[in-house]
Amino acid sequence: MSDTSPVIHLQGVTKRFGKFNAAKAVDISVPEGQIVGFVGANGAGKTTTISMLLGFLGVSEGAVDLFGARVHPSNAHKSHKHIGYAAGDMELPGQLTGKQYLGFLRSQRTGGTNEQYHELLKRFSPQLDKKIHTLSRGNKQKIALVAAFVGEPELIVLDEPTSGLDPVMQEAFLSLVREYREKGKTVFMSSHYLQEVMDVCDRVILMSNGRIVEDVLTSELMKMGGKQVRIETGYRPTKPPKDAESVETEETERGVILQFVYKGDLGELQRWLAAVKQLRDVEVSEYNLEEAFKSLYQTEEGA
Repeated sequence: MSDTSPVIHLQGVTKRFGKFNAAKAVDISVPEGQIVGFVGANGAGKTTTISMLLGFLGVSEGAVDLFGARVHPSNAHKSHKHIGYAAGDMELPGQLTGKQYLGFLRSQRTGGTNEQYHELLKRFSPQLDKKIHTLSRGNKQKIALVAAFVGEPELIVLDEPTSGLDPVMQEAFLSLVREYREKGKTVFMSSHYLQEVMDVCDRVILMSNGRIVEDVLTSELMKMGGKQVRIETGYRPTKPPKDAESVETEETERGVILQFVYKGDLGELQRWLAAVKQLRDVEVSEYNLEEAFKSLYQTEEGA
């Protein structure tokens, strides 16, 4: 890869299955050393996009480049020796043991050390001596994750990688991604859990209905949060402050419950609360970013 070429570059990529567009004019560029979260609900088009990125599927329109070279299904294998890949419910060679499968992958990759390999085994504790088809879903996923990272490939591509893992293994995985960030590695990781990618990624791309609807640095995404405010008051009507968003009002026998998201100056919010008449209860909490992204989905679906 040249010093100026992005590791991943998708330009105008569209994938049609008959009359259905699973991906629509997708543009993604990922420089070396960036950890990118690819977020969207099930059916948003994430897996289709990743399949085109890796050359498992051909594009209907547009172009895919990896390491500065054009990717087609016919030549995709050339880039795969530089890429680690894992997906939820990934198909693995069931007649091999975990040890045999990982040994084969180690022979195909030029990077990594014995120390790195054994550290991965210690971290995930996969069952290596049984044939893969006999393993539970969680144990298969452990082998898939070790396989993605073994040999320290230049690019790691992950599609719903924590599917089937218990919370302890999920945290072990996220800790590994954090370490890769410190090493300057490139990771492209899909998930439908926003918090999962918020914890480890430099940047978050949101896909909805086959389109990219948001591409934002994680540091900027954090600013979208604001405060979730809920008050109960006996006074009708009670107007929300001027910077309130997503306002909901519910009348009760005792008065009014008012809920909203506030992203303005907190001093102004405090002054507004102090002036509310007949205030009976108040709750102020961090706004759930999952809800912020849901609003983006709704905007896209209504467009």
